[in-house]
Amino acid sequence: MRIAYTSDLHVDISQRNWELIPYLAEILKMIDPDVFIIAGDVSPEIGDLEYTLECFAGLQCPKLFVPGNQDIWVLSEEMQEGGHDSYEKYYFYLPDACRHNQFVPLWMEPMIVGGVGFVGSIGWYDHAGPSAVPSAFSRAHHYLLDSVWNDMRWACWSDISMMMEGTLWPVRRPDVEVAREFNLRLDQDIDGFEREPLVSEIVVVTHYPPFSELSVEGAPFPGSRDTSGILFAHDKVTVSISGHIHDKRDLLVRDIRAVRCPVGYLGGEQRKYQDMVKDCLEIIHLIDRDDFLPEGSP
Repeated sequence: MRIAYTSDLHVDISQRNWELIPYLAEILKMIDPDVFIIAGDVSPEIGDLEYTLECFAGLQCPKLFVPGNQDIWVLSEEMQEGGHDSYEKYYFYLPDACRHNQFVPLWMEPMIVGGVGFVGSIGWYDHAGPSAVPSAFSRAHHYLLDSVWNDMRWACWSDISMMMEGTLWPVRRPDVEVAREFNLRLDQDIDGFEREPLVSEIVVVTHYPPFSELSVEGAPFPGSRDTSGILFAHDKVTVSISGHIHDKRDLLVRDIRAVRCPVGYLGGEQRKYQDMVKDCLEIIHLIDRDDFLPEGSP
């Protein structure tokens, strides 16, 4: 099985990001993978997400998506005060946009392809906020601090219990509670496939990296450390695909292959789009061990 994946398309950031998508789609049609995955951060605007997903309409394989933190932002304080929040986007608007464009909202609908289980979640983080000194790590990664500050303003996970008490909106749930909620759902979905005889291995897709080994030196770990424990606890989990940090990674964490291949923020770079695709689209191969065993072998 050939799995193509990317993340952090950020089509709202620059014209270069926007224009890259059709080239990415054309390359994918030539590659013709068995599964295509986008691991979050397309745009806070639903219209931008619709455009992006529609660009891949010519791709015939299963297409999977999980949102990133910027995808669930509610970029209007008036809307937040009116009761619109990130849960609304996460559970209603984003899944609808996926289904309208033949993408599977993986955090809502885990799926099996050729004996491989695919499970997804935005993930989330359970740290208190930005604590790194900007000078302590590369300028290229300062966007990670900006992302946390923007999450504090635009990621609005509303506390429904406070609404029931008549408290004025918006009242946000603490990040640690949001992370715990999403981790619980992820654990349940993985466990369901762990018990499924038809599933030989599991690929977990999250936006936030599940392992501290995927962090940037000098910056706080941008995820929940409980997520890694969930993945380690299930023997069938073999691959982790994530995003959020704008550099490529491919490493082995215990027995799990952890990869990411983001687009990131494209500025005044003058390279051809075809060449840029090589840096933001990767293919991994899952090989069924039965292909190498003589007939009748255990």
